Amino acid sequence: MALQTVAQGALDLHKSSCEELQIARVYTRHQTQICLASGYNSGDDDSDEDEEDGKLVTERYYHDNGNKKFLKTYQILPAKGSLPRAERLIEEKHFDVSGVCRVDYHFGLGQPYLSRKHYYENQRLKSEQLFFVEDERTMKARKVGYWREYYEGGNTKTEKQYDANGIRTGFCKRYADDGSLEWVKDYTKDYIERLAEFNAQRGKLDISVEEAAALLGFGPGQIPTEAGEVDRVYRKRCMPLHPDKCPDPDANERFIEVSRAREVLLKHLSGSK
Repeated sequence: MALQTVAQGALDLHKSSCEELQIARVYTRHQTQICLASGYNSGDDDSDEDEEDGKLVTERYYHDNGNKKFLKTYQILPAKGSLPRAERLIEEKHFDVSGVCRVDYHFGLGQPYLSRKHYYENQRLKSEQLFFVEDERTMKARKVGYWREYYEGGNTKTEKQYDANGIRTGFCKRYADDGSLEWVKDYTKDYIERLAEFNAQRGKLDISVEEAAALLGFGPGQIPTEAGEVDRVYRKRCMPLHPDKCPDPDANERFIEVSRAREVLLKHLSGSK
């Protein structure tokens, strides 16, 4: 058995040997080895059983008239360390008394996106949303992609777009029921203009390495020696300036100084190597 990969450092799921991955407990299943000399009968093969923790559970409820009322499929996530047991949603549907699906959630396994669709009684789409789920256990999520609302006749009512940070982006629009445009805003254009203004102001700020270190909170005469140290202090200085924590309109000016200070120190460190 060769262990060169272990000796060299990090293991790799595709390049390391099976033995290495088993020793490291990356693989927790046995390797499937079957002798085909005498043929193979799939009905007799018990060499590769499924784990219990992959089992899906489906709950079904019905209206008094027998029509579907609620359907939910989920996977049980066992407790892990300090994390409690949780139900990882796969699919959820809500039906009205006539059997029409009015709300449909879909959260496919192996991907972080959860979609939600809401329907009118006539089965036309009422709204559609997409979420990026950050934590499958707590279901902490943020808006992402296109969000749309529709009139009962089928015309689009609103159209909003969210970036990877959960912030509105691109063109967002609102329509009248006859299809005419009532409101539109290009958020990306605003962001680009503000970004250019911020960078222009930051570029005009001329500070020395010592002044930059002081702005980030380093002591007198103390100059950081590692980029990681600069980044850690920079993030710490930025947190109190976030608009959710600091309503002060001058916080933007202070962030310009902090951002410029980080740039000066990182440039100093890269030039001294």
